[in-house]
Amino acid sequence: MSDPEGAGADRAARLEGRHPQRRHERSYGNSVTAVRLATPADIPAMATAQMRAFADDPLFTWMLPADDFERRATVLFGGMMRAGLINEHTYTTDDGVCTAIWASPGKWAYSDDQLVLMAEPFADAAGEHADRALGVLSEMTAVHPEDPHWYLALLGTHPDWQRRGIASLVLAPVLTRCDIEGLPAYLETQKESNVPFYRRHGFEVTGTLQLTNGAPMMWLMWRDPVG
Repeated sequence: MSDPEGAGADRAARLEGRHPQRRHERSYGNSVTAVRLATPADIPAMATAQMRAFADDPLFTWMLPADDFERRATVLFGGMMRAGLINEHTYTTDDGVCTAIWASPGKWAYSDDQLVLMAEPFADAAGEHADRALGVLSEMTAVHPEDPHWYLALLGTHPDWQRRGIASLVLAPVLTRCDIEGLPAYLETQKESNVPFYRRHGFEVTGTLQLTNGAPMMWLMWRDPVG
């Protein structure tokens, strides 16, 4: 699930080295951002930024009831951030404008501890759409690759900071690690416009998944290690 460098801005505007944990830095605008592992203190900023990034996303706008979308989406992303932190591979910027949630090989499915953290926010956010939202997760799970891989569960950038290379910077720690360890990576995106971005980072489309009940199509992408 991703909105790495664009497409969330329209509705959002209307709504108003070798060590994988080293800090990657880049200047953008009039400031400098550093990429690092996220902490619980980052969750409010990350959740708000992701709500803005996915404000017109075809999957999230289908999954969540239209009423009170901002609150629902912020609650859902907050739960996803808390669950993701358990795996200790969630990377963000110092200002929280971009976040990537990764799962290491063999850890892509939610653990019992993660399910406990997600249960209440998911129910609150999805409301009367909970059953069909769960159905999407089941469909995604059914086609998930079995070979060991790093899984990019979420990538999004606040619309005010899109198209500045920040998402590429946030991806760098784990993609570098994939190449060092000789491991592939996998993701799904529900926007065909995101496919070129991921191709620039070595991912290729391996198939599509047409979700049921009026949900959008997903593009399934795989990246072999480089080098």
